[in-house]
Amino acid sequence: MSTAQEVTQEVVAERLRGLMAELLEMEPADLDDEVPLSAFGIDSMTSSVLLADVEKWYGVRLESAGSLGSLTLTDMAEEVVAALRRHPEEN
Repeated sequence: MSTAQEVTQEVVAERLRGLMAELLEMEPADLDDEVPLSAFGIDSMTSSVLLADVEKWYGVRLESAGSLGSLTLTDMAEEVVAALRRHPEEN
C-alpha cells in the first residue's frame, strides 16, 4: 500500500481516470477531471467497483460514497489524499 507521503492528488486522479475510462469503455482523455461523474453515466455498479478499488488501493473509505455521482475525479482524489493524511497509520 502507499503512504500518504507517496500519494499525490495528481497520482490518485490519474489512477481513477484510468479505471473510470475502463469501466465506462471510454478513452481516459475523454474524462474531464472537473466534470461530475454522473455526466459520464456512472451507475451504482460502476460506483461500487470504483469505491472498492479505492479502498483496495489506498485503504480508505470515501465519506462521500453516497453522493459519488455528484463528485468530480478531482473531488475524489482530494478526498483520498485527505483521508490518507488523517489516518496515515492505517496505510
